[in-house]
Amino acid sequence: MKIILIVPHIGRKPSEKYVRTWMMEPLPIATIAGLTPKDVELKFVDERIGEQINFDESADLVGINAEAYTAKRAYEISAEFHKRGIKTIIGGYHAMLMPHEIKKYAHSVMTGSAEDVWEEVIEDCKKGELKREYTPKPLNKINFKLPDRSIFKDKNYLKL
Repeated sequence: MKIILIVPHIGRKPSEKYVRTWMMEPLPIATIAGLTPKDVELKFVDERIGEQINFDESADLVGINAEAYTAKRAYEISAEFHKRGIKTIIGGYHAMLMPHEIKKYAHSVMTGSAEDVWEEVIEDCKKGELKREYTPKPLNKINFKLPDRSIFKDKNYLKL
């Protein structure tokens, strides 16, 4: 099984290069990487640092992080993978606030922290039974794991 995780850029005019102002490692993506079983192939693409998405790349699932200011781009990304028959799940702050909107653009929505439901998402995807919505349990019952920062290797993030 292969999953592609994507952090969209804010957007740009077609004739302009993206301004690289978001140079910090996205910890939520590292958390998901830490929760992902080792038998699942994982690829991470961060458009904010100039990486390009290969929409023709084969995958079983594409996970997209959406915030209010990246929602439009997240929807565009999801639509491109839909055209190729690849399932998408959108999570992040925007998904927590607007799950009904996310459902218009993605196969599935994650409406909270991934720690409690990511394993279920993977198992459901393997069975071809991805649910429309994954809602985690209350925070006091979440099984927290350390983020896997190895996915940031070879990425040009701001060094602190």
